[in-house]
Amino acid sequence: MENPHFRELFRRHPDNPIITVKDVPYPANTVFNAGATKIGDETLLLMRVEGRNGISHLTVARSEDGISRWRISGRPNMMPSPKTHPEEIWGIEDPRITWLEESKQWVITYTAYSEGGPLISMASTTDFQYFDRFGPVMPPEDKDAALFPVRFNGRWSMIHRPVSAFQALGAHIWISFSPDLTHWGDHRILIPARKGGWWDASKIGLSPPPLKTNAG
Repeated sequence: MENPHFRELFRRHPDNPIITVKDVPYPANTVFNAGATKIGDETLLLMRVEGRNGISHLTVARSEDGISRWRISGRPNMMPSPKTHPEEIWGIEDPRITWLEESKQWVITYTAYSEGGPLISMASTTDFQYFDRFGPVMPPEDKDAALFPVRFNGRWSMIHRPVSAFQALGAHIWISFSPDLTHWGDHRILIPARKGGWWDASKIGLSPPPLKTNAG
């Protein structure tokens, strides 16, 4: 019997998991943490796939209904490139996709795992086959980032989660601003993590990227 005092916000799809590593058409260990977007009538996932060497890369999957009949790329679409981007030496992870109407491109924030720890890198694409890397935009340790799809007073904004060396201070959601998607500043805490036994205790992060609605 449903509890009238409890309203379930989300329900897991009965066909979960909709993609497993068995669906990836090349050898891999795991598949998880996908960025998602709509392109026309299709859902596109940019999946984090861990290769057999333990290093993660990004692979595209497409579906007409976003649930079944996934068409998964036969090879990685975005591999780590430590020779040109040494911050990616231990892999690239956790992409989030934002469509920028102003420049007619998708911009992807992702975690590059450097020798100094995880940091935020960015790339752009118009077709999810070729990616133009921006390089690191935040130093380690930082991850869990996403862009807003529009400018505010002429500046782009990004939410992310830097982690202090003093863990007792908490890992909060921060917001930063940029005139060009490369140089970031005006950093401030947007949503603080709480103390205690809460769901957002000590560390809080975002899930999907912010979406523009009729209300803002």
